[in-house]
Amino acid sequence: MLTYVILSICLCSAVGFQMKSAIDLTHPFNENTIAWPANTQFSATQIMKDYTETGIWYEERVISGSEHSGTHLDAPVHLRDEEGGWSAGDIPLNRLAGPGIKIDISEKCLENIDYELTVEDVEAWESKHGQIQEGNIVIVHTDRGKFYTDRDRYLGRPAGMDLPFNDTKHLHFPGISPAAAQVFVDRKVYGVAIDTPSLDYGQSRDFKSHRILLGANIYGIENIANTDKLPAKGFLMNCMVQKLEGGSGGPVRVIAILDKPRTDQLVQEDDGNTGLSSVHGNNMFIKILSV
Repeated sequence: MLTYVILSICLCSAVGFQMKSAIDLTHPFNENTIAWPANTQFSATQIMKDYTETGIWYEERVISGSEHSGTHLDAPVHLRDEEGGWSAGDIPLNRLAGPGIKIDISEKCLENIDYELTVEDVEAWESKHGQIQEGNIVIVHTDRGKFYTDRDRYLGRPAGMDLPFNDTKHLHFPGISPAAAQVFVDRKVYGVAIDTPSLDYGQSRDFKSHRILLGANIYGIENIANTDKLPAKGFLMNCMVQKLEGGSGGPVRVIAILDKPRTDQLVQEDDGNTGLSSVHGNNMFIKILSV
């Protein structure tokens, strides 16, 4: 599956679209890639990295691992109260891009590693920046992403405990409360991302926030990177997940674009026939085409 982002620039003013304003919100896939401890971990096996007999340089690896490894998308089919929802390959293209917002709860997470985003946190953001709109893609910033390369610290495992690699009983990291998840459902957002291993906080046993969001066909993105570099609003999110037919999720390349026009003034359109969706404003026209 090949995914192309085709950028057509409409120079309706002196300010044009520039990729220098793009921020990569994706962790690299390598030996430090985090997957849920009980899942199959990511691996890459080099099968060729040499000159061929004809003198041509050739490289290839075999990669494997859980769909929920590294920066990845949780498709609505993944975890819900009843069978159903979109798979990774079914999510409409017009839902994989949209105006992004960031809710910063990092200070509260410093005080409580098991903190959960509350309704009051969401309302405080809205009182300052305006109500979250239908089609927004929400990022919850806990500032835990900076620990990603330190697996035990990122997973919040208590120091000094000799725990098995696949232990899930001693995970401590922030998440989203079920009540806050329901607010996002009510606001009709398209996706919710967080810079921790899970939408639910580490000690969750019922994964209710997953069930609420995914049950409403709102996808999740976990292990997102570089959220500290984003403003509270005013950026465009592109969440290009692999088009895995029947997939419960998959690796996703997430990019935030900070540039004019203001993304709260962008309009999304989907012709419903060609698989082509667009996001456009006064100075920019972006088409996202999956083949």
